[in-house]
Amino acid sequence: MSTVGESITNQSGQYMEVKNIVQRLVLPEPGINSEYPLFFHGGKGGTGFDTLKKAYFVHCGATISFDSYFNSFPAHLYDFDNHNVDIVIKASGSFIIQIVMARHGRSWEQLYQSRIELGEGGTESIRLPEMLLDGLIYVEVIAVTDTYVYEVDYSVVGQTHQDVSLTAVITTFKRNDAVQSTGHRMQAYFDANSDLLEKFQLLVIDNGGDTDTIPFEKSKVIKNRNLGGAGGFTRGLMETVDNELSTHVLFMDDDASFFPESLRRTISVLQYSKAENRAVSGAMITEAHKWRMWENGATFDQRCIPLDSGRDLRDFNQVVAMSIGQPRNVENKYAGWWYFCFPVASVKVWPFPFFVRGDDSYFSLANDFDIMTMPGVVAIQEDFFTKQSPLTLYLDMRYHIVHHLTFDNLEIGKKSLRKMMTQFFNRFNNSYHYESAAAICQAIEDVLQGDAFWEQNVDMAERRKQINELTKNEKVQDGLPIDFSKVTHHSPHRNKGRWATLLRRLSFNGHLLPESLQYKKGVALPLDARAIEHDTFLRPHTITLDGATGRGYMCKIDKQAYFANRKRFKGLVSRLEGNYEKLSSQYEESSKTLTAKAVWEERFKSE
Repeated sequence: MSTVGESITNQSGQYMEVKNIVQRLVLPEPGINSEYPLFFHGGKGGTGFDTLKKAYFVHCGATISFDSYFNSFPAHLYDFDNHNVDIVIKASGSFIIQIVMARHGRSWEQLYQSRIELGEGGTESIRLPEMLLDGLIYVEVIAVTDTYVYEVDYSVVGQTHQDVSLTAVITTFKRNDAVQSTGHRMQAYFDANSDLLEKFQLLVIDNGGDTDTIPFEKSKVIKNRNLGGAGGFTRGLMETVDNELSTHVLFMDDDASFFPESLRRTISVLQYSKAENRAVSGAMITEAHKWRMWENGATFDQRCIPLDSGRDLRDFNQVVAMSIGQPRNVENKYAGWWYFCFPVASVKVWPFPFFVRGDDSYFSLANDFDIMTMPGVVAIQEDFFTKQSPLTLYLDMRYHIVHHLTFDNLEIGKKSLRKMMTQFFNRFNNSYHYESAAAICQAIEDVLQGDAFWEQNVDMAERRKQINELTKNEKVQDGLPIDFSKVTHHSPHRNKGRWATLLRRLSFNGHLLPESLQYKKGVALPLDARAIEHDTFLRPHTITLDGATGRGYMCKIDKQAYFANRKRFKGLVSRLEGNYEKLSSQYEESSKTLTAKAVWEERFKSE
C-alpha cells in the first residue's frame, strides 16, 4: 500500500503518479467516543464492532454502512483537479460492496457496486469514477458470508497543491495526567501511521511546572511563565516561527480528547487546498452527550453563536446537512483553540493578552483565515456550563466589550453595546448571582483602564485571586445539603406571561417586593440552565445542581447586594458611553501594540 506522498513507479522505475492516504477508518474507543451510530449503521445483532479483533463484523445477510460522522469521506472539501480517489478495503469474507456519495438537497450517487471475496488479511482497491465528487462518500458492505472489515482507506492520486507540515501546540497548567495520556495516544497512532511522522511534531507549553517530559518521540516541553492560554499558545507559535519548524500550527487543549486520525485528515485537506489561508477548526462535543454537536465552528455578533449546535450526529442526514449545507464563508467566523490548525504565513496579528477566554475568537477575527470544519475532526471535552463561575463571567464580559471596541465589522454603537452589557448583567443580578454580577462590573471597570490594565495584569494573578476570594455562595461544591420538600423544579414557562413580565420589570425581579409575597419554596435549576430570571422571581433562594454528580450551590435573595451592584453597573456603563469614541480608538490601536510579537517576546523575557 502506498503511503503519504509516495510516488508510484512501474517495473522500469519510471515515475507514474503520487498517491496519498488522506483518511482511514476510525474505531470506537471507550474514554473518547463509543457512540456506535457515529461510526457505522447496521441492523441489530447482525453488525457491530468486535473489541478484541479491532474490526467491524457483518453476519451473513446483514449490511453495515459507514454513513457516519466519523467514517464518511468529505470529498467536497478537497480542491480536486485531475485527481483520482482510490478506496482500499481490508476485510475477510464474501460480500457485496457499495460506494455511495451523499449530497445535501440533491440526489445521491451510487458510485460503485461489486461482489468481493477476500481471505484473512486480503485487500481490494477500487478507483472511483472520474466525475465531480461534491458530497460525502461512504462504503456499505452486504455480507454474503460472515465478514470482518478491518480497514477502509481513502487515497488521493495526484500532486498536492501545498506542502504541509504541522507543529501541534498544547498549553497545559497542572494537568500532567491528561498530557501524558495524549502523548501515549499520539505515539500509538504514529507507530501505526509512520507515513505522517515526518510532517508532525508536538510542543507542550508547561504553564504549571509539573510536566517535564511526555511519551511521544517528536515532542518538546517548554517551561513558561503562566500567562494563560494566550501566553502559552503564543509561546508555541513563536517557537515555530523563530525556528521555522513547520508551515502550519495546531492549537490544542490539554483536557480535550480526540482521535489522532484527525491529524491525518487535517494535514490532507490542507495539502489539497488551493487557498493558502485555509485553516481547519475542530468541532466540539461534550462529555455529557457524545452524540450531539455542541459547536461546529462559531460566529461572533454581540455574543458567541455556535454553528450546528444541537445536531444529532447519530443521524447521517443531519451530518450531511451540517457538512455540506453550512456556508463556507460565514461572516465573523472563528475557531476554538481546543483544535485549530492555521497557516503560519497568514498570521498578521498575534494573540491579545486576555490570559484566557476571548483569545481564540480575537485571533480568528483579527487574521484572514479561511476557516473550514470537517466531519470527524472534533474534540470531546467537559461541558462549558459546568465550568461557569464569577471568574469565567468576568473573562467573558471583558472580551465581549473589547471585540466590539476593536473590530470595525463588529461596531454596534454605544447604545447597542449598553443594551448587550445590561442584558448580560441583569441575567445574573436579577437571579441572585450577585457575585457574578459584581465580577461583570469589575470586567467593565478593567476594560475602561485601557492598555495599562492589560500590561500590568498580563498574568491575571491579582485579579484571579480577587474574584476567587469574592466567590463564596456561587462556588460549586460536593454534597450540597438539599431539602427537596422546600424546593420546586425549574420550569421554562413560569412567570413569563405579559403581566408577570411587567411586574418583574417594575419590581426589579422582585427585589422591591416585601418578603410576604415570596413563594415558600425555592427553585432547583439544572447546572446548564443556571441564573434564570423568570424562574428566580419571588423565590427565597435558588439551588443550582448537576443532576449527574449532585454537585451544586445555593443563592439567596439579598436586596442590599442587588442594589449595590446595580448602582455600580450604571455608573460604569455611563463612563464607557462617555468615553466610547476614545476607547474605540485606543483598542483599535491596541490590536497593533499589545499583540505585537516583539511585545510578547519582552513578556516572556520577564519570567
